[in-house]
Amino acid sequence: MPTSTPAPSAAPALNLRAAIDIDIEYIVQTRTSETWSRPVDAEHGQLPGLDVWHAVRRARRSYAAQALIGEHGILTLTTATAAMRFIPADAYADYFCSAQDCEESTEDGEGWQGLCGNCADRAYAKELDEDTSESISPAVPASPTPRSLPATPDTTAPAYSSADLRTAAATVYGMLLDALDPQSGVGEGIGDHTIPSTEGTTASRTWQSLGDDEASQIYDVMRQLLGAAPDLSRWAVDMAAEQLLPEPEPLTRWQDDAAAVRVHLAFASHVTAEQRASIQSALRLVLRADL
Repeated sequence: MPTSTPAPSAAPALNLRAAIDIDIEYIVQTRTSETWSRPVDAEHGQLPGLDVWHAVRRARRSYAAQALIGEHGILTLTTATAAMRFIPADAYADYFCSAQDCEESTEDGEGWQGLCGNCADRAYAKELDEDTSESISPAVPASPTPRSLPATPDTTAPAYSSADLRTAAATVYGMLLDALDPQSGVGEGIGDHTIPSTEGTTASRTWQSLGDDEASQIYDVMRQLLGAAPDLSRWAVDMAAEQLLPEPEPLTRWQDDAAAVRVHLAFASHVTAEQRASIQSALRLVLRADL
């Protein structure tokens, strides 16, 4: 958060609930080092107020996150390794930089035309550079460049490691998933989706077409599955960092008609289809072995 932005203050759950407007949209920002950014997934980049409330509630309970209230209704969740900020959409339009890929506040008073101070300085420097380039005549020889001292090597090491970044990203990933709380109506959002096994058939139908009572039971089962699902955020972030693509189907060892071992595979793009098939065949042999 820019130094010109007033520091938010911690608040109890009661005040947080009152501070969150469930009828408006919130812009989501995340921070893993010193820079705020928007989530890559557009679904996570903006959330309704009700989902924000559930995200705050669950993050405090599951991640021991500290919830803070700032000016303009901005809420910040912080843990030991990461931070997430929820900004009312109107406040985001009024008080945050309009430059692409910049998520800084414009309240430092040093910007112009919707830009924060840093982006305004860069835009001004670019204009000066273009004006200077146009004013220089190519017929005038350039002055010889004076010999300069060797540059002092930058020995400043970052205050964090790549492993720290992955851990922080996994924390934020988990917090974003928690924001999609099934109790907020996300489960019911699947009602208009086609039941996969009926898609493309003459009996194609949606979940909601089963009727209110049966659909309600299905949504309850979905909530139970979501609640019992393990946290795979670190696995997903590691795959993204290493540019691995998951295989759609896992390998399974069955025992007494139940899954005893399941192996999920992910490959780099340069691994050929033949190599993938060979690896999968070898793993199937291992899973079938009498261990």
